[in-house]
Amino acid sequence: MSYSSKLVRGALRYRTAKTLESVLGTNISADPDGSSSSAASRLKLHPCFLSLPALALPAQLDRAAINYLREHSLSSPKAIESRAELMNNYLWSRQLSFDTQAIHRTLSSDGGVPEIGNVDACDPELAQAVECHPEEQLTQIRKGALRKMKQEALDEWKSITYSGHNCELYLTARLAPNFASVCRVLYEIRKRCPKFIPRNLFDFGSGLGTVTWAVNTVWPVGCVKEHLMFEPSADMTRLSEFMLQKNLVVKSPETIFPGVYHRRFLPANSQQYDLVVSAHSLMELPGTKSRHRVLSNLWNKTSDFLVLVEQGTKAGFTAILEARDWLVTEGGGDVFFFAPCPHKLICGKADSVCNISVQYYPFGLTVEKNEPSTELISYLVVSRGDWRRHQSPVIEEDPQFLPRLVSYGLNSEKVLVHDICLPDGNVERTSFSKKSTDKPLYYYLRHAKAGDILPCVQRTDFEMDGMPDPVVNED
Repeated sequence: MSYSSKLVRGALRYRTAKTLESVLGTNISADPDGSSSSAASRLKLHPCFLSLPALALPAQLDRAAINYLREHSLSSPKAIESRAELMNNYLWSRQLSFDTQAIHRTLSSDGGVPEIGNVDACDPELAQAVECHPEEQLTQIRKGALRKMKQEALDEWKSITYSGHNCELYLTARLAPNFASVCRVLYEIRKRCPKFIPRNLFDFGSGLGTVTWAVNTVWPVGCVKEHLMFEPSADMTRLSEFMLQKNLVVKSPETIFPGVYHRRFLPANSQQYDLVVSAHSLMELPGTKSRHRVLSNLWNKTSDFLVLVEQGTKAGFTAILEARDWLVTEGGGDVFFFAPCPHKLICGKADSVCNISVQYYPFGLTVEKNEPSTELISYLVVSRGDWRRHQSPVIEEDPQFLPRLVSYGLNSEKVLVHDICLPDGNVERTSFSKKSTDKPLYYYLRHAKAGDILPCVQRTDFEMDGMPDPVVNED
């Protein structure tokens, strides 16, 4: 039975956590219009409230991107933006590549067994996926079994070659949403773990360098002393280096942030990093085994936090869920989930999509930036060891075991409905009536969005016995 088929009465089950009462007070108006602006300001200080206003690119990054296109692009601004929109649509609709696809696409033209030596040279990423499988494993696949594969597993997939004009299109399409997405995830780490200050960063699939810009936006510039950026595309690396120059007028190797290093190959050393990030890169990998191999490498390099971010599509969420499953089974006993999951059990939204929205002002050469756009993302943050060591002070109700909102509320004037991910692994569709819900909790839910933590405490049986049934449909 789907969780959405049953409606749970939240007012009967939950009461306000003390931390929220201390911020808002107990007599706050449940009606947002009847509350002072100071209440909204105080709410933003609560560590469970993680929503951000629309984010704009740093002024220097915006100027650098425009300068790069003016100096290097042979296309007009309108042509670039039109093609960039096509690339953005393609990235949004792209499917996740699985090993079965790699095997299927390497079948010989006469319908026989795969010929490993004849992998299409124009798609080296696919060749790498096939090489992960022993030859006997490929040749043992029966034609009948291949015909029974699900159609979606046979969708065309090719890795994108980020060179030349494609880099310009990716810059125009993805600079702003990629930056805002990573900022939102890193902001959660800083807000909930204020004692954590990263000293070094490992950025896998660094691309445009948006992770480096986001890290130095969320934390003060100079905190991170070393930025190691892994990017296999030479053209993308040159673009990133251009935008990271300290002086765009006088070309010099000096960068705006300290200790920026680019690498085209994953380092083989065992050095660990305070912050390891893979943003919008898992989808670029050609198969499950390839993603597992990279994930193992990234986890081994993590001393504190590992951050994974993908677009909030079904394919992007599947990539995050696949990584989550690997960390649970292979990551070891020092894997602690930080966000968004309040548990290590089977995901309650595995059959749908768990994502949040991030608002940003788009980067544009010809388009006005007055109206914010919305990006959906799926993400996962894990820590090596208990992340609560970075809290100051330690929050009384452990946020690791607090529910989290995982969908956008279906709100009427007097009833709020939210999907809530619980510490026991379940997802519940929960209603909160204005009449029966604690005022601070109702006020919080009025302002909260998917991704925010719910600062509540489950009522005891004794408390629930003494309460009247809440009214869900109020006049």
